Amino acid sequence: MTSSLTFLILTILTCAQGADAQKVPATIVSPSITANAIYSESDYLLGAGDRIRIEVFKLPQYSGEFEVSINGSLNLPQIGSISVRGMTLAGAAKAIAARYSQAQILRDAQITINLLVPRPVSIGIAGEINRPGSYTVPLQGSRLPKLSDAVKLAGGITQAADLRNVQIRRFQNGKGQQVIAVDLWQLLETGDSANDLTIRDGDTIYIPTSERIDPIASAGLADASFASDRTQPIKVAVLGEVRKPGTHALSGEEKSSILPTVTAAIEAAGGIEPLADLEKIQIRRLTKLGSQQTIEIDLKQLLLAGDLRQDLILQNGDTVIVPTASDVNLADISLLRSTSFAPAESEPLNITIIGEVFRPGPYTVTGSARTGEAGRPGGSDGGGSVPPTVTRAIQIAGGIKPLANVRQIEIRRRTSDGLERTLGIDLWKLLREGDSSQDTILQDGDTIFVPIATALAPEEAADIAAASFSPDTIGVNIVGEVRSPGVVEIPPNTPLNQALFAAGGFTNEASTGSVELIRLNPNGTVSRREIEIDFAGGLNEETNPVLYNNDVILVGRSTLSKLSDTLDTVLNPVGKFLTIFSTPFNLFRLFE
Repeated sequence: MTSSLTFLILTILTCAQGADAQKVPATIVSPSITANAIYSESDYLLGAGDRIRIEVFKLPQYSGEFEVSINGSLNLPQIGSISVRGMTLAGAAKAIAARYSQAQILRDAQITINLLVPRPVSIGIAGEINRPGSYTVPLQGSRLPKLSDAVKLAGGITQAADLRNVQIRRFQNGKGQQVIAVDLWQLLETGDSANDLTIRDGDTIYIPTSERIDPIASAGLADASFASDRTQPIKVAVLGEVRKPGTHALSGEEKSSILPTVTAAIEAAGGIEPLADLEKIQIRRLTKLGSQQTIEIDLKQLLLAGDLRQDLILQNGDTVIVPTASDVNLADISLLRSTSFAPAESEPLNITIIGEVFRPGPYTVTGSARTGEAGRPGGSDGGGSVPPTVTRAIQIAGGIKPLANVRQIEIRRRTSDGLERTLGIDLWKLLREGDSSQDTILQDGDTIFVPIATALAPEEAADIAAASFSPDTIGVNIVGEVRSPGVVEIPPNTPLNQALFAAGGFTNEASTGSVELIRLNPNGTVSRREIEIDFAGGLNEETNPVLYNNDVILVGRSTLSKLSDTLDTVLNPVGKFLTIFSTPFNLFRLFE
């Protein structure tokens, strides 16, 4: 009903036949008949503005060039005005010959008419066209305009156009209205120009809306010569899980091969966020009839299988909706890192990191960072070539503490609709299995929580200490009989004997056989144990264990030194008494 009403309005605007012609039932012309078979030049209907040449055989005085006047008539020698409006060239020749015969001027005159310059063609065009309305199609020499010429003039087709069912409605004098079905898609698919019909003055063209958007056909429509002008920018709305939701302009570029696709729109919106559901992205499109089409695409197929059909070409006014994934898949998030529509790596993120890190708090994270000493934030390495990830954030916060539970790290993230989602991260899988998906990409506003471990095996602690997200150095407090007592900065996984060497080694009074190791355990208790040192042996948990940050090593005095200390304690009062007793005698000697 809507399309019929559109045709009726455009027909009133463009056709001069009036209401009487509209009462004649329409006839359908089979689309299987070629354009040349239906519309040769002999089918051209004369009208005001046509310039023709009339040749009267052997009578040059009756021959000449004439123009059809505004009332559709010709002013000819001897017979004056004769109406030719709506006649074919052959029909007009017969009418002129008959008039000369009726006027008893010429009998059995042999008359031929040639079209020199056709009149401008006024048409109406509606449907899936960028600028529907009434147009006067300019002529190119004596060539009559084609259907594609009219489509170009009206701004080109939209991406919702159904080219297989284009209709041309044409009034015929006394024969009603023809509805000509045209498969313009064949012109694109096979190059068959027979489907690019010649249009006539007063034609009404309707391009219907496709019931289903075909991504392959969409690419073909965009490449057509009568498609929308690529040099003109379009505006689309991108909503949901993107960095900068809102309306964005996709700029047109002269001679550019870049199409305004879904990924181009997401890139213009700052890139896709990690919580996006790649498999259920929607494009909502308003048709020219006011209805809304919804097209679902799967960008995961584009990334995994190179399915370009999923990167749908957009048109002005489209809305792209990137939904939030119901189930978070770290592998999908990892897949986003190398895509063209991922967020820019150089763009800083504001995040917060709490728990078992040396410097918890808010941070601005960029693509690359390194850790420093334990408890001191790391700095940038200047590369900036890696997206901000969990380990990057931990590095900037000074690295994890020795008691950190790297198996149950949490990322608390706000979705585009304001809800909070929690992602579980197991960095132990990253260390042991190389599962890089665990080092997931961060997004602005994330909060990272590193919990404390309830138990930690020595071999696990050693692997964690060597990780890139652990500090470059740890602090161990060595007190007692060493040459440089105090806090010593050593690399992670440093054994006990190396720490003692870093403190300058034992003093002469030290007990060189054993030391005491004091350590804070993950469960909050403090353990003390005596270590029988074996400097000749390698790494050994019993005799030469790996040290953790904040370990305390007590180096006691040797037995001989302790005995000497005891004797000093005992003999010191006696010495003082003897000193007091001998003082008078020493004074008496002064007077001798």
